[in-house]
Amino acid sequence: MLRLLRTASFRLAAAYAVVTLTAFLILYLVTGWISGRALDRQIRAGVEAEYIDLVNEYDDSGPADLLKELTARSNVKGAWAFLYYYADQDGRKLAGNIDSVKPYEGWRVEPLDTSKAGQTTARDDEHEMVAFGKRLPNGSFLLVGDDGYGAIATQRAINEAFAWASILALALSILAGIIISQRFLRSIDRINATSNAIMQGQLKERIPVYDTSDEIDKLAANLNQMLDSNQALLELLKQVSTNIAHDLRTPMARLRQHLEESTLSKLSADAYRVVIEEAIAEIDSILTTFSALLRIAQIESGSRKSAFKPVYLSAVAERLAESYRAVAEDDGKTLDSRVVPGVVFTGDEELLTQMLANLVENAIKHTPTGSTISLELGNGTERKTAVVSDDGPGIPDDERAHVFEQFYRLDRSRTTQGHGLGLSLVAAVAQLHDINVSLEDNRPGLRAVVDFGATTPQ
Repeated sequence: MLRLLRTASFRLAAAYAVVTLTAFLILYLVTGWISGRALDRQIRAGVEAEYIDLVNEYDDSGPADLLKELTARSNVKGAWAFLYYYADQDGRKLAGNIDSVKPYEGWRVEPLDTSKAGQTTARDDEHEMVAFGKRLPNGSFLLVGDDGYGAIATQRAINEAFAWASILALALSILAGIIISQRFLRSIDRINATSNAIMQGQLKERIPVYDTSDEIDKLAANLNQMLDSNQALLELLKQVSTNIAHDLRTPMARLRQHLEESTLSKLSADAYRVVIEEAIAEIDSILTTFSALLRIAQIESGSRKSAFKPVYLSAVAERLAESYRAVAEDDGKTLDSRVVPGVVFTGDEELLTQMLANLVENAIKHTPTGSTISLELGNGTERKTAVVSDDGPGIPDDERAHVFEQFYRLDRSRTTQGHGLGLSLVAAVAQLHDINVSLEDNRPGLRAVVDFGATTPQ
């Protein structure tokens, strides 16, 4: 129960109950003031009408008939019955249900002792009487009053109604708070249970979502998305760790072999030099892998965005085509280029150059002798794009989405040279610059399309 009382939803319900009761109190006070004024006007209007009626009786029939009428009316019982007092010019009481009143003129509100009002002896307290008195033409004094008992009964009914309404509102608020809090606690318990299961290693556990579209359901959906992302990252980290182990095992084994050769055999100085150079080459391969990882991490951090400036992509593409044309020829392949002048893009020139260079290198490395590689840069009417295409074996459709992952290789045996980070760096640079890179079937071969975005109006 204490846990229930500590919930935010219960505290909110309690605050709502306090606000509701406060509103009821204000409404009660305002209603009491308005109804009190209305009842007072009603009482005065009734007294005035009754007095006028009796005066008319006096004018029409004389004092004797007035006396008879007053005697009859004084015996009427009920909450809305009037109080009467009729005395002669000397102050002697002639009729009425009030023992004695000192004559006066006009309206008066004064305490009324119920023990002195014949018809009100059954009433339980002393209260005020609203009365109108005036001398008649013959010098007699006539008073008509109302003790307000009917008004008091009405006011008590209003008070009781407000009291019961307040109690009902308070009870409903507390009940609603308990129900909402229990539902809230059940939702929180489901989240806690899922969290505990995940902490115990059950990474596939997810928070139940019931499609109610409330705040808890939206929170559960967002947390599930976060858990999906975290699980994907953990699986990627596991795969990357495995791939790093595979990629480093070969150069480390070779390095160990070279070092063993230098200790187990008597070699000439030239032979030692060869062994050392081979060992250095293996170390360089390892360092290249770590350098690529660090570079990708630096790019993904976004720290280089602050140095963005206009980059002349046409000049970058021309330099790359010139540099890699000889590399392709040495490998028995052809590199063609078609570059539209004047293409400019805001970004990091070094990283953009690295991205395009990796795509060209990838095409040269993974195509057979005699293949043709093409580097194109265009500034169309709507988009500016760079395309690196080849007529090699290409990449299967189901593999294209994975080649941008770190250490991913089509060669599952991992016997080919390389560290599987070239296209990962391309993806990191593209993400940093909000560039879209897609791989398409060139029929035959592969077509890498780099979409730099909308063409800037000239």
